[in-house]
Amino acid sequence: MRMITIPVTTTGADASATGTAYSAFPLSGVVYALYVDWGSTAPAGTSDITITSESAPSITYYSKLNSSTDAWVYPRAAVTDAAGTAVTYDATNEIYEPFPINDRLKVVVAQCNALAPAATVYAFIEER
Repeated sequence: MRMITIPVTTTGADASATGTAYSAFPLSGVVYALYVDWGSTAPAGTSDITITSESAPSITYYSKLNSSTDAWVYPRAAVTDAAGTAVTYDATNEIYEPFPINDRLKVVVAQCNALAPAATVYAFIEER
């Protein structure tokens, strides 16, 4: 498992500063976990964060609005068969797996204060 660190610096006026950062290189495998570490002065009532893949079609791994609470996130997607039907254990409980990645991670912070860094994302990638 590899840990990737992505610090995001924001610029602009208080409560409207924005910033975008990317992983330094493309990642290949699955996104096992994300840890979002907000700067101590990021405003809790307005700060937004979105973590996606860089290229189209984009996968959203995490999105949180109006919060600057540090968080562990374990992004998962429901498994489907070739017809798009959910795969289940017992016809009722869906099976979830980590999201794939074969791209750089993109982190966007909005409605924050100008901070360096406003947030740091630690991505745990199971390489395959």
